Amino acid sequence: MEPNLEERLVDHIAGTDFSDLDEEAVRCCKKLIMDSFGVVFPGNHAPGCPEIVELMRSWQCAQGATVLLSGIRVPPPLAAMTNSTMMHALDFDDTLDASALHTFVNVLPASLAAAENGQKVNGKELITALVLGVDIICRISLAIERPLSWIRTATCGSFGAAATAAKILGLGKEAIFNALGIVYSQTAGNAQGLIEGRLVKRMQPGFAASAGVISAYLASRGITGSRHFLTGPYGFYPLYEHSNYNPLRVTEAIGEHFAIVDLSMKPYPSCRMTHSTIDAAMKLKDEAGPVDGIQRIDVAVSSMVAEMVGKPFQIGADPQVDAQFSIPYTTACAFIRGEVFLKDFETAEILDPALKALAEKVRVSINTHIPAKDILKAEMKVTRSDGRVFTCLVSVPSGNPLNPLSDEQCRKKFNKCIDYSGISFKEKARKELISMIEDLEMVPNVRDLVRVMAG
Repeated sequence: MEPNLEERLVDHIAGTDFSDLDEEAVRCCKKLIMDSFGVVFPGNHAPGCPEIVELMRSWQCAQGATVLLSGIRVPPPLAAMTNSTMMHALDFDDTLDASALHTFVNVLPASLAAAENGQKVNGKELITALVLGVDIICRISLAIERPLSWIRTATCGSFGAAATAAKILGLGKEAIFNALGIVYSQTAGNAQGLIEGRLVKRMQPGFAASAGVISAYLASRGITGSRHFLTGPYGFYPLYEHSNYNPLRVTEAIGEHFAIVDLSMKPYPSCRMTHSTIDAAMKLKDEAGPVDGIQRIDVAVSSMVAEMVGKPFQIGADPQVDAQFSIPYTTACAFIRGEVFLKDFETAEILDPALKALAEKVRVSINTHIPAKDILKAEMKVTRSDGRVFTCLVSVPSGNPLNPLSDEQCRKKFNKCIDYSGISFKEKARKELISMIEDLEMVPNVRDLVRVMAG
């Protein structure tokens, strides 16, 4: 009999080792580790994160896993949750544009937590586990044919986190199967917190990372999980996605193409769905002239983008979240300040009357010719008071593999994030961390990475 979908994925996880990875997959993995560590520094101070770290401080244990930048050790699932939240808080982490989700916020915290609390894990094993975890997230998500409803960073990400943690723990095929089946019982992540602008939105990948670690450890102790966690009558696809999926996408070129090479790195710390309009604004800001002469800015995007980030800009209980998920705000930022960086999402900056005034002139509409799930395409039209009109079409935003950030830009982002955080991380430590990541396949123990990031 032909293996079912779940068996194909489990065979892929169990049967792949470092020698099966191509050079580009390994290169991308290293860049994304550096990028993910970089955004932890300012994320450490983001709203909600200091409070979570202080809670972890009250739950410390002698053995466990490290909360990055703090030196605190807590049970591995809690370390994974906290590190993921800091990594994701500023919405500056990687994305899979085709699925509008993030990946490393699930797999990297899960892998580090498992690696610290088990047998020695080397750099090759870490890279392999991360590449496979990302592959699972991407493959499961790319098969979905419905527009965004669940936060798929969390739902699909839970499977990737479990796969990564299971691989780090050296589990065999049967235990990996159980880990994925167990994590399905914890899979969650709704968009309600996103549309309400609540801080819990940034924690949902952390819950998935934590669930992945718990599931791998339970599986290692013999706990059994659902076998048909994707395709059973109450499996993920029928229950969460109304069976609107293409199973061929899950296994297409499996073992030959690793989806980590398809990930985008973010140039701006806001929802990826705002990036094409930011790019358009950056291109038009000089041509369109002074902002006080702008009468209106019209933006046309897909229905999903319009729903998630296209509403008129309003400031609620968590201004940072409101700004991160707003095309009107980020567009106004690009026109007035000429960049969109971390400082632009501090509350004092968000309350700038000039930004508010321009954001009120931004109107977002649905272009029905753009597929509903497409987050790449955006059209912008700037109309000035004198009647002149300036237009820009962005088909692929910066940071996408088809429009990538250079190695120099990636390193600049890494250093800017550390500098902006105000955390003391001296040049020697930065060089040691970068060198360790660049030569990760030669690192004998992943705990050395954590040591540098422990603070």
